[in-house]
Amino acid sequence: MKNKYGISPSTRIERTVFWSVFILMFFAFIWSIVNAIEAPLEYSQGVELIKNDYILMATESFGGMFVLLLPTFIEKKWHFDIPSTMHIFVIIFLFAAIILGEFRRFHFIVPHFDKMLHIVSGAFLAALSFTIIQVLNDYDIIKMNPMFVAIFAFCFAMTMGVLWELYEFAWDSTMNLNMMKYMDETGTPYVGLNALNDTMWDFIIDGIGAFSMSLIGYISIKHDKMWINNLIIRKAKKEED
Repeated sequence: MKNKYGISPSTRIERTVFWSVFILMFFAFIWSIVNAIEAPLEYSQGVELIKNDYILMATESFGGMFVLLLPTFIEKKWHFDIPSTMHIFVIIFLFAAIILGEFRRFHFIVPHFDKMLHIVSGAFLAALSFTIIQVLNDYDIIKMNPMFVAIFAFCFAMTMGVLWELYEFAWDSTMNLNMMKYMDETGTPYVGLNALNDTMWDFIIDGIGAFSMSLIGYISIKHDKMWINNLIIRKAKKEED
């Protein structure tokens, strides 16, 4: 239901959440750039963040702003209709991952915060694959083989999880960071399986999230439920003259 200005409640919420997070991202980007200029190059006693940490923060906040603008661009460029729930979810997830995770250091001070993000991202990517299937096939996903949809969703989400680990590996290799948690707090590298723990658990958690959403998609299609419709980005309906 729209108010007298023609704006639906969901649209108002989307705009409020969007601009709140976007402005935070913008100031976080400026803050990280300013601090990167004066930050030391290497860790030492009493130094928690070095220049490369701030560069990472600047990169992720800039990337976050770019991703925040993507839904609007996609809707206008290709005339897609993105569900409000999915749009708001993306905004909140970026806020949690970048503002809370990186800038507020929740990755380090909140137990299992990173794992919570991984399970949510795994589920979201599996849900996103439902749209990819429908767009590529130009066919209503509800009428497709539910097992195919579930397997594709799981594999797509896991592949994106692998690409994310490659992203972390690239930062650690080139910028001397510890995104893959292969060192302890003192900078001493772990040995053997301990060095692989964080990455492998990320894969496992990604798999749990992806499997859960794939199962929901399977049940939704198999038993003609409508749950999956709230997760699919569709072509916007043309208004009749």
